[in-house]
Amino acid sequence: MSQITDVGYLTRLREQRDFLQSEIKEYGNGQAHFAYKIASTLRTIFHKTSESKPILPDLAERYGIRLSFKGKREGQVDEHVVLYVGFQSGNWPPDFTAPFYVQKDFNHYWNEIIYAEGKIRYTRKQLVLFAANKLGGAHVDPEIPTNLLRTVQGNVKLCSIQLGEENVVTRAVSETGYQVLLILNELIPRLERRILPP
Repeated sequence: MSQITDVGYLTRLREQRDFLQSEIKEYGNGQAHFAYKIASTLRTIFHKTSESKPILPDLAERYGIRLSFKGKREGQVDEHVVLYVGFQSGNWPPDFTAPFYVQKDFNHYWNEIIYAEGKIRYTRKQLVLFAANKLGGAHVDPEIPTNLLRTVQGNVKLCSIQLGEENVVTRAVSETGYQVLLILNELIPRLERRILPP
C-alpha cells in the first residue's frame, strides 16, 4: 500500500474544505439536514481510528502550525448543572468574536463538553461522530457510552434531550463546521506555501 505524501494530504484537505463550504451553504439556506453531511466531512478531517489517520491537526503540526479554535471557558459544567448549551443558538452564522469564547488547541476543542442536561454530558467529538454515523454515511467507532444512548423503534437516540435531539445535533455540528471552514480558509494557503514546490 502506497504512502500518502503531504501533497496528497493537502489535496484531500482542499477537497474536504470544498465539501464543507457547499454543505454549510446549504445549511445556511435552511437545509438543516446538511449538518449530517457536515459531520461526515469533519469526521474525515479530524477523526483518528485504528484504520485511518486524520488529516488535521497532524498535517499542520508537521509544518509548525498550531491550530487554534474558539471554545467556551473551562468550568462551565459541574455536577449541579441542569442545562448547558456550549454553542450559540438562533443566530446564523455564529459570531466567534463574542467575549465568552477563548482560544483552545485542537484536543481541548474536540473533547470539550458542549451539551449537558442533568447528569448527561456530550462532547463536541461525540456529537459530531454520532451525527456522521447516524445519517452522514460514514462508519465510525462508537464514541458515546451506551448508557447515554437509547433505542426508540429500532433507532439509536441520544438520551433525554430537552431541546430536541435534532436541534442539538444539527446546531452543534454546523457551528463546528463553520468554525473549521474559517480556519481552513486561512490554513490552506499557508500549507500551500510550505508544501508545494515553488
